[in-house]
Amino acid sequence: MRALAFAPLLLAACVDYPDLPGIEPVGGDAAYPPLLPFETVLGDGPEPRLAPEGADRLADRGEALRARAAALRAR
Repeated sequence: MRALAFAPLLLAACVDYPDLPGIEPVGGDAAYPPLLPFETVLGDGPEPRLAPEGADRLADRGEALRARAAALRAR
């Protein structure tokens, strides 16, 4: 029965799709885009900050998740 579920996928893989007008296929010899240095990608933006109330909410969320994990382990 599971084999029948994959039959449409296998049939679609054998389809010969028509060429699209104005679009050239990219071959295996296409040039890769230039790589950027990591520092350039990050930029010179400000350091991320967490507001004090955000830190408290994050700590509360961590405690709740640890309690939930302990409850799941106790099952």
